[in-house]
Amino acid sequence: MAFLGSSGVGKSTLINRLLGDNKIKTQGLRNDDKGRHTTTGRELMELPNKAFVIDTPGMRELGMWDSEEGIEVAFPEIEELKAGCRFSDCSHTNEPGCAIRRAIRNGELSEDRLASYLRLKRENEYMANGSSYLQAKKLKFKEISKINKHSKMKG
Repeated sequence: MAFLGSSGVGKSTLINRLLGDNKIKTQGLRNDDKGRHTTTGRELMELPNKAFVIDTPGMRELGMWDSEEGIEVAFPEIEELKAGCRFSDCSHTNEPGCAIRRAIRNGELSEDRLASYLRLKRENEYMANGSSYLQAKKLKFKEISKINKHSKMKG
């Protein structure tokens, strides 16, 4: 088992609790009640129940790359239902004859489950074109840099 997440969210603290010991160095909260980045490497540890856990440094971002098959496996009921939609390009929002909307109305599928599925599908489509992803990321950081530069000039 491995714990992944942003820096300072408490991965090492949680593992210390599972170990029943403060084996991993941690730091207190900052003044804004956020955790402090402490872990700098990966470490495999054996828990008292003989399971193994890996502590990892915080991650700035996680993304999906070509996860179409994984999404289909994770949401088999939606994949099965969408085959019954009237239109092959159904967005599952308000088209007539949408089998997924019908399943939601009948209580066979939750709106939250569909929302998760659609969110992952959108992210996968976005990530499918790596160059547009990297370009969008570059533009995002360029805009952040401009904001920071402008803020420094004012203050």
